[in-house]
Amino acid sequence: MADAPDTERQAVEPDAREVLSVSQLNDRIASVVQDTPALNGVRCIGEVTDLHKNSTALYFTLTDGDAELPCMIWANRYREMDADLEDGTEVILEGDIDYWVEGGKIDLKPWEVIVVGDGDQAAAVERLRSELEERGWFDDEQKQQPPAFPERVGVATSLRGDARYDIQNAIHEQDPTVDILVKDATVQGSNAPTSIANGIHHLDRSEDVDAIIVGRGGGSDSNLQAFNTERVAEAIFTANTPVVTAIGHTDDRLIADQVADVATITPTAAGEYIVNSRQEFLASEIEPLEQQLDGAYETFQQEHEHEQELAEAVDEATAPEGLSPIYYKVAIAVLLLLLLVITGLWLGVI
Repeated sequence: MADAPDTERQAVEPDAREVLSVSQLNDRIASVVQDTPALNGVRCIGEVTDLHKNSTALYFTLTDGDAELPCMIWANRYREMDADLEDGTEVILEGDIDYWVEGGKIDLKPWEVIVVGDGDQAAAVERLRSELEERGWFDDEQKQQPPAFPERVGVATSLRGDARYDIQNAIHEQDPTVDILVKDATVQGSNAPTSIANGIHHLDRSEDVDAIIVGRGGGSDSNLQAFNTERVAEAIFTANTPVVTAIGHTDDRLIADQVADVATITPTAAGEYIVNSRQEFLASEIEPLEQQLDGAYETFQQEHEHEQELAEAVDEATAPEGLSPIYYKVAIAVLLLLLLVITGLWLGVI
């Protein structure tokens, strides 16, 4: 975010008939912000979230749990500050409110940062995380394995969000026959925990739902706080149906992710995970098994032929030298026949 350009900002009287370009209107807003003493040299206390930085500046959001304010500190100024900011740090910022004309955004540019300590919001999340871990809610033994080929998938998310369509498209690209039941849920704000939990409970009570996906698209840490609440965690933990989370495009581990049976990092990834491609399954699982079975049968045949060869070799090795065993059998039969003839002649019966 850059400082407002040095464009000429004239104090103009509002004219309802005047048509302004976006740049002209943003210049006018910037003038108002810059010339308002109440927005200069302000002090504000809050918690740092969504902190990221580059070689130019440090960006983060200041929140009190109910409201947010974007903030920016130039990198050279931040290096001169005696402050080590990270997500969850509670700070008092002193600086000016600035309006970025090109982007049409307002932010606070602090020149002083006072670190108060760990923020209440971050501390509360960590307390809940520790408590649930002690209860065993994150244990692998509690996890359920979703079915490989569900016939019906329940989705708890906003009907108007992109996440819904990302999940639907990913599922039907894998298997168009899968039925999808979407339960509308508020996924941001104070009502979100109850709405999400109710959505999970509703889908879990549907006997024909084989797996549940719960989530939303990207957002700030504050936007995702509903998924760090005990209400949502409990709904996931107590569900009899396997639950897959798809919350934001972030690697951050939310409590809902830790409780869920499977956690994915995007709605699309959740859709791809929950439904296996039947063709890929055949190629990756069944065909190798078929090849192994063919190989095992061939090995068995070879071993059987080898055993027969060994048996014949043993017979030959134990037989008397010079004559074949069949010769002796024929000779014995002939002798027995002659003996019967002689006996018959001697007795006069022949």
